[in-house]
Amino acid sequence: MRAKPSRLGPVLKCAVFLLILALTVHLSAGVLRNKNYASASAAFYEEPRNSLDVLLMGSSHMLNAVAPMQLWEEYGVASNNLAQNGQVLPVTYYHIQEALRFQRPKLIVLDIYKAIQDSLIDSTASLHYTLDNMTFGLPKLRAVFDLLPQGERMEFLLDIIPYHSRWKELTQTDFAPVDTTEKGAQALFTTTPLPDFAVMPASVTAEPVEVALRYLEKIVALCREEQVELLFVAVPFATPEDDGMSRQEVVNGMAAYAKAWGVPFVNMMHHTEEMGFDYAVDMADVFHANWRGMEKITAWLGAYLTEHYSLPDRRDEAAYQSWNTALAYYHAYLDAAIAAAS
Repeated sequence: MRAKPSRLGPVLKCAVFLLILALTVHLSAGVLRNKNYASASAAFYEEPRNSLDVLLMGSSHMLNAVAPMQLWEEYGVASNNLAQNGQVLPVTYYHIQEALRFQRPKLIVLDIYKAIQDSLIDSTASLHYTLDNMTFGLPKLRAVFDLLPQGERMEFLLDIIPYHSRWKELTQTDFAPVDTTEKGAQALFTTTPLPDFAVMPASVTAEPVEVALRYLEKIVALCREEQVELLFVAVPFATPEDDGMSRQEVVNGMAAYAKAWGVPFVNMMHHTEEMGFDYAVDMADVFHANWRGMEKITAWLGAYLTEHYSLPDRRDEAAYQSWNTALAYYHAYLDAAIAAAS
């Protein structure tokens, strides 16, 4: 009798074809994708699993304010700045879920400036900055299906769609590894003098917006479930109060919610004198600290963290010697950037 032809061959060929197609699409998307703000996630994913003790989270306020390499040099704290430009708190919630897939930090430091924003996303562009640079997994899927209407999801699930025509713009940089010298942070080298900016007293408050509070509660619950300590902070900013909302008052208003949730909150706007922060020279623009401000904020925050949390000093540990090597590259980068900006 003639043996029946096996169906395994065609099925196996189809599976191999689909696997190759998926890999090709994935690699092509990686090249075509806009590399804006890719360094934060790239630096995070290159760290060994469960090697980071502190994660710095939030929007560009945090991205441009705290330098992990300085925390390492001065305090031996192994950290990563996973904050992202335009990231609102609903997006941060899923970003923390993603981070906890790879790291078991002792502490998450979250800047809560975006308690002013009553929306699930800041913009499609800023959502791409976060989601395009996340691995494909449950946190990314949950974010897409929670934060976006049905008709806007596909470009985030298959991100070659928005970038498929970008091949005309490709340069050599698109094929090179993403620069991770700053361990996710992004120092700014411009200066906007704001000598007349006045910080409001902590007693002057306004109500944070509902969407932000809802997702902050989710973040608090997630960190408790995962047994990760959480610290709310507000880094110095100088945003004008010209849109009907006092950002300073809203940030001040977060103190009551932090207390109710049992989460420590440090509003660094009220500690600028201690850290020597000067609005005349330490701001890149009205939103963000520059490199001088970053140095002062980082030094002050590092002292606060080592005083209030049991964080190990890992500078002499053999497993972390690559950080000491990276420090030389970090200083060379800073020196060159400061010289170029002078």
